[in-house]
Amino acid sequence: MQIDAFKPNAASISVVIPAYNAAPYVARAIESVLAQTVRPTEVIVVDDASSDATAQVVERYGPPVRLLRRAANGGPAAARNTGIAAAQGEWIALLDADDAWLPRKLERQGPWLDDPTVGLVHALWTIVDGQVPPPVVTFSHLWEHNRIVASSVVVRRIALETVGGFDESPSLIAVEDYNLWLRLAAAGCSIATCPERLVEYTPAPGCLSSRHRAVLAAQLANASAVGMAAKLDPAAIESKKHHILTLAARSFMWARDLAAARECYRTLLQQHISPLALAGWLLTFLPRPVLDFHRRFRPTLVAGRPA
Repeated sequence: MQIDAFKPNAASISVVIPAYNAAPYVARAIESVLAQTVRPTEVIVVDDASSDATAQVVERYGPPVRLLRRAANGGPAAARNTGIAAAQGEWIALLDADDAWLPRKLERQGPWLDDPTVGLVHALWTIVDGQVPPPVVTFSHLWEHNRIVASSVVVRRIALETVGGFDESPSLIAVEDYNLWLRLAAAGCSIATCPERLVEYTPAPGCLSSRHRAVLAAQLANASAVGMAAKLDPAAIESKKHHILTLAARSFMWARDLAAARECYRTLLQQHISPLALAGWLLTFLPRPVLDFHRRFRPTLVAGRPA
């Protein structure tokens, strides 16, 4: 992807914050932007048809904060696209309404924004077991798993325009950001890692529910859509979907959503019969007290995770 050189400054960065029923915490996000040592020229908060006081909270702020209101709820992708379309900056910094930046976030990412070959730079929200994403994140790295938190991203507007922004398809809700990183990488956008923790990230609740079943469906749809668009070997796409299902089966099992785990293992067995998948499927028929006793006193690995 050919991207014109651009020397960043405080007037070149637009921050886009999608907000839906975010009244209790959107002020924290906004104030973390206003506290930056390198301040952007504008902060665009997109109220995605909230039913609470989100708009009223945002309206308390003056410039550089401005509010855009959507008439109908369209989800995070649509809200971000609305903000990006209205933004003036050459760079778009993303921040979710329930996250916050550390004060030197934009300053510390500045050197990468000075590099004309970089189309996106992200930062860390935590460091797990000392592991840091590679300095340059490739499509292969991302295809393995998502290594980027949306609230850490600063991306060139021209890069977003090249791939058409966020995909607003309902089938991709909850993975629309991961879908964008993959499409950017496939298009040749260079993705750089700022190896510092610069974001206070609020992860999704750990409990599994109907929402998490929808996330699984979105992950599978994303693998198919991106894999076909990137013209990957069908075997690579199926391998990715198998990996997604395996991880989901383990998580559902651990959370004791046995019906969801059983469905995942059934699908895995239909694709390929393996001892681990078969063992996992059989365990889903045991009563929960038996599984809990087993977990406490005789931990046994099922598909890589204690049952």
